[in-house]
Amino acid sequence: MAKSILGIEFGSSRIKISEVKNGNVVRFVKEDMPENIIQGGEVVSWDALSEFMSQLIKKSRFGTKNVALVVPDSVTYTRRLSLPLMTAAQLKVNLPYEFRDFISDDKDAFIYDYAVVGIEQDENGTDTGLDVLAVAIRKELMENYRNLFHSLRMKLVMAAPQCLAFGSLINQIRPELSDRDFIILDLGYSATRINIFSQGIFDTTRSIELGCQALARRVADTLGCDEHIAALYLVQNTNGVMDTEGPRDVCGDIAVDVMRAVNYYTYERRDNTLETIYVCGGGALIPQLVEELRDSVPLEIVSLAEFADDSADEDALTNGPASVGICWNGK
Repeated sequence: MAKSILGIEFGSSRIKISEVKNGNVVRFVKEDMPENIIQGGEVVSWDALSEFMSQLIKKSRFGTKNVALVVPDSVTYTRRLSLPLMTAAQLKVNLPYEFRDFISDDKDAFIYDYAVVGIEQDENGTDTGLDVLAVAIRKELMENYRNLFHSLRMKLVMAAPQCLAFGSLINQIRPELSDRDFIILDLGYSATRINIFSQGIFDTTRSIELGCQALARRVADTLGCDEHIAALYLVQNTNGVMDTEGPRDVCGDIAVDVMRAVNYYTYERRDNTLETIYVCGGGALIPQLVEELRDSVPLEIVSLAEFADDSADEDALTNGPASVGICWNGK
């Protein structure tokens, strides 16, 4: 990993960039993106994205050209697998078939990668299998990303799904959780994502199609203003709008959906050690939403911003934690 690197995450409405030098975030930039460049994690116009990025890079004058890219979970397949003992060569051959229930297209159109996160043993201590974290992503998509950064005279040195970038972040700021279960709750603009980690390793993600955008729309209806203006009013609670019935109902709906996802997981995994949900994203700055979560979910709710220090400030850990974590990968 380069000593200086840019962790970049493209959101549907905002780009987050962390410039990391010698393990410390020396600069964090977040910028609203023009509409219709990215939708649901998919890049709609690569030319428009390139033009937008070119202007942003000129304005920002970053100190490095090396890029670590956070790839949206919506365009990747990430699986926790239990496999028989096999060699690396055998894993390479067998891995595509482990995604057959998810990928209906030609398996050769994808790139596959994996990490062995543990060795399974029987009661006698004999090795019996592999605990594997595996990822698949379209070759064409990664080539488009490479071409994008090449056109900007930058170098894509690594990429990983958002959920794994979150894992790298927690390994750095909460190393004591390496054998514990926990959740990173991303209260994003277009959706809410519940990233569940088992014994410190990513396990699964549950998505809720409600986010801060739904809140902004309800605020816009309440105040009779534009949705984009309403988004600015969420954190500021302009005219006490977040304490009115409509926005509070949306907060309650999000909290209930999170509670249901947590309850389902804990029912399926009776031996879980879940105690804490770490929240991030724009919704983490909305007190009414966080309050509803605390009232509804039977786990401790903690903001990632509480772990700000010299290596990363509150803004980066709240609004761009994955862009930080991707740079700390393997540290």
